[in-house]
Amino acid sequence: MSTQSSEFIANDVTSNRSNGVKQMLVKEYKKIGEGAFGTVSQAKLLDGETWIGPFAIKKVPAQTEYKSRELEILRLTNHPNVITLEYFFTHKSPKDGKIYQHLAMECLPETLQLEIRCYHNSMLELPLKHIKLYTYQIARAMLYLHALGICHRDIKPSNILVDPSTGILKICDFGSAKKLEPQQPSVSYICSRYYRAPELIVGCQYYSTQIDIWGLGCVIAEMLLRKPIFQGDDPILQLREIAKLLGPPDKRFLFNSNPKYVGPLFSRPLFSGKVSQRFQKVLGNAGEKGIDLLMKVLVYEPENRLSPRRILAHEFFDDLRIDNKFVPRGSPNPVNLPKLFNFSNFELDVIGELIDRVAPSH
Repeated sequence: MSTQSSEFIANDVTSNRSNGVKQMLVKEYKKIGEGAFGTVSQAKLLDGETWIGPFAIKKVPAQTEYKSRELEILRLTNHPNVITLEYFFTHKSPKDGKIYQHLAMECLPETLQLEIRCYHNSMLELPLKHIKLYTYQIARAMLYLHALGICHRDIKPSNILVDPSTGILKICDFGSAKKLEPQQPSVSYICSRYYRAPELIVGCQYYSTQIDIWGLGCVIAEMLLRKPIFQGDDPILQLREIAKLLGPPDKRFLFNSNPKYVGPLFSRPLFSGKVSQRFQKVLGNAGEKGIDLLMKVLVYEPENRLSPRRILAHEFFDDLRIDNKFVPRGSPNPVNLPKLFNFSNFELDVIGELIDRVAPSH
């Protein structure tokens, strides 16, 4: 990404922690992302005499109902595996005269997409311990978000930040996120295609936070395969790719998702043998426990997908509960895992009676 730097004074820099508002100089020095929503730059802020940062500053057009949602959600959330909003402010762009909302968030060195690509380019497999470590933290973030009714709606490796040297992971980009209200419809055309849950593909408008769990399954599979597991050339062919692994979708599932669905049913199985054999063939390097987890997450019926607390309790993660070390990429020596079991009272309430299976006994 480009490294041109720009400086400007923002008058209404609000601290998300203290709610204090002050004027600061903003120095953007590196563009780190760009999308339909706007841009993300690495930047520092001058607070009095002190430069603070670096931050990742996301810039989106202000005054759109849809975009203020991200600010609302980030002001509400506070979790070790969810990106922290530090400051926010508005600023009029000298280029087009429009007012932009700026969200200054904590910075992590990489995305999970970059980490996967790194291993792919070196023709190496991601160590299973790393896959467990990253998956556990995504599931822990989902436990927290879903308990608040927040659905991320765009879970994919490029929206997950990691620090490979410490193993810390945080979910970012809440531009599509929404607090789902029961009985209220939401758009089905959401979530990047390769990670889109099957109920969304067939046009379901009354979906649950379980669409994120499907996304998590796709991310686990991508860490194992080092490429997206379901790559359809268009939304309907996406369903065909899913049917190649799971078998054809059940008519009841299609009717419950969208009674008006008239697309292809892919009713003839696209592979022979049992679904479990197919999982074994495609995702065998996950090991027996990993395949068991994937087969309970990548299922058509959203209500049959494991909940975040059941994912955290799964034996796939026993390794993390027993041995608190891992070897970071490029390092010869093991380091301690990040804190995985420092649950808040809120999290403990959600985990409930499963706590003995989720946290190590010591």
